[in-house]
Amino acid sequence: MLRFNLRQIEAFRTVIETGSMTEAGVMLGVTQPAISRLIRDLEDQYGLQLFSRHAGRIEPTKDAIALHVEVERCYGGMEQMVKFATDLGTFRRQRLRVASTVGHSYFFLPKVIKAFHERCPGVTISLRSGLSPEVVELIEKGQSDIGLALLPLDVHGVIIQEMPETSLVCIMPKGHALAALPEITPRELEQIPLLLISESSLMRKRLLQAFNDAGVTPNVIVDSTYTGPICSLVASGMGVSIIDTMTADAYAGQNIEIRPFSPSIPCELKLVLPATQALSKPAKVFIEILQDQVS
Repeated sequence: MLRFNLRQIEAFRTVIETGSMTEAGVMLGVTQPAISRLIRDLEDQYGLQLFSRHAGRIEPTKDAIALHVEVERCYGGMEQMVKFATDLGTFRRQRLRVASTVGHSYFFLPKVIKAFHERCPGVTISLRSGLSPEVVELIEKGQSDIGLALLPLDVHGVIIQEMPETSLVCIMPKGHALAALPEITPRELEQIPLLLISESSLMRKRLLQAFNDAGVTPNVIVDSTYTGPICSLVASGMGVSIIDTMTADAYAGQNIEIRPFSPSIPCELKLVLPATQALSKPAKVFIEILQDQVS
């Protein structure tokens, strides 16, 4: 099988364009004999006569002219390929894909994204929201660059970085009797209508453990996959909830009171990063802002 020799084709193309093997050698940074040898090898390989020589001058044959047309067509395709690869790399550098739990997408990330845009106005943010396992899957499959999720540390297939720790808080409607207390414990919540995050979440499991340790059976009247609807229902006077600090702060001006919850239950907010891909410069800037905002 014949092998394509790019150096031969490059020499041929340059000789055609300059009309001289000596000038072609100068342009390619090689000697004139090296150019002659490349042309001769090309002719021998394909059984062609590409140049005729008259009185020290060379002229392309009909075969050379036909071959040159095809070479130019192929070079145009290569240039298009290089441009595509360059644009693709630029596109990736200028787009940051972020995946996050729904609550943090609504109540926390907007401030981070705004601050990031002020520092990196040329970078487009692509934000996808979902449950924590979905966030991990997006990072693991290379479909997002940075993830924000509520997770334990023993997640595999991705890199998990701890964020500055926050704790869960208790929220209640303004004027609720519990608002008179400096902190809320499971004992104070006995028989109180509760609106909690769904049973599949780590937060819910830790809350139930705290109630169990206190010997209290929680009176759960609503559970929800997301904390946003819970806050709205609490503000309407339907009951009390225990949620993460960031979501509570986002609803602080909407007819709710916020009190510390005891025992302290950490909010396992984690940064989820690809295990096999280096972070881009925009990603590093975004993470820096993210950590500052959490703090």
